[in-house]
Amino acid sequence: MAPFRISEGARIAVAVSGGADSMALTLLLASWAEERAIRLTALTVDHQLRAAAGDEAREVAAWLAPLPHVTLRWEEGPQHLLRSGSAQKDAREARYGLMTDWCAAHGCTHLFVAHHADDQVETFLLRLSRGSGVDGLAAMSPESNRAGIILARPLLAFTKAQLMETCGGQGQLWIEDPSNQNQASARVRFRDSQALLEREGLTRERLLATIGHLQRARAALDHAVGQLLDSGSWDEFAVFRLPLAPFLAAPEEIALRALARTLTSASGGQFGPRFESLAGLYSRLTTGPWSDASLHGCLVTRDGDQVVIAREPAAIDDECRLAAGAAVLWDGRFRLTLKATGGVDFTVARLPESAFRKDVLPEELMRVARIARGTIPALFDSKGVAAVPHVGYVRADVAAINGFGLGLTSILGGGAKL
Repeated sequence: MAPFRISEGARIAVAVSGGADSMALTLLLASWAEERAIRLTALTVDHQLRAAAGDEAREVAAWLAPLPHVTLRWEEGPQHLLRSGSAQKDAREARYGLMTDWCAAHGCTHLFVAHHADDQVETFLLRLSRGSGVDGLAAMSPESNRAGIILARPLLAFTKAQLMETCGGQGQLWIEDPSNQNQASARVRFRDSQALLEREGLTRERLLATIGHLQRARAALDHAVGQLLDSGSWDEFAVFRLPLAPFLAAPEEIALRALARTLTSASGGQFGPRFESLAGLYSRLTTGPWSDASLHGCLVTRDGDQVVIAREPAAIDDECRLAAGAAVLWDGRFRLTLKATGGVDFTVARLPESAFRKDVLPEELMRVARIARGTIPALFDSKGVAAVPHVGYVRADVAAINGFGLGLTSILGGGAKL
């Protein structure tokens, strides 16, 4: 646990589905946290993809009592069963979204997840079959950032069998997820082929050692990319400016990675652009001829001796509800929190570029960088624009709501409080 640097008295959360791995992690964390006065909450997501999911969530809550436990429901789950595509993939994204939003609203800096050594090996094999490079083959890191919350994985060195023994040693039951036996899943097929792989010398230990080598290589590349990006900066509107000179001087691999990382962040996404498109943009930046570009939901422009990367207004379609006492991550870039007495709520959506006229909203909007106009969030109600947190604007009747308070934080940098 030492690498995660959790301070005494901190708030943390653990994702617990009820399987042996997450139950073992929760038991271990509860003991560790109690000794350090750290406040731990267990989070279970009822995805509603199986009839038993709700009962399983209640059983987990009963097992973990008196540890604080919260069940989060994915209300759209049943609808996804009727759609084409992967309901499991959608559920995974929704699960992380629900849990990170809860963590942000309740002051939790870390969300602990129970990925283990067997998961690590399966991830490596899955990505190898897809022709992944260094980043993919390095598999999962002990720590990563999702929507401003640290995802912590302390069990990557431990096997599933060890975690089952941990539960057994404490008399803890667990739930077997039937999807773990579904042969339609490539992960399950790789898991079932482990005996064959080991006979050919691809033991778990050797594969984990290979992953370790690749993780060190990835860390070295990430360090170099970080140094390059440190020469640039994000502003409060989530616009990134990078001096062109160090970008041009960097090795091509480092510059490409820096460009991909920035585009991923500026788009609010979890995944980067396709390599072919990225290479084309890099070529235009380095050899010309230059013209402003649109890639991965972002606008890329030149401003003198700087490269400027900002969200593309036309690519933003996120609209969500923000209720009193809640927090939402909007467009993957800005987290908004609302405090008020009573059942007030608003719709969060992008402020249209048409609002940036002096006869529409106050003069404060004029300080928003031109490239960022049309990319920042606003609160709307039946009367129209209720608040624009970036510029401190709150409509008079909204400001008069008892206990009203609105917070805005960019997960990329900058922030504001009203």
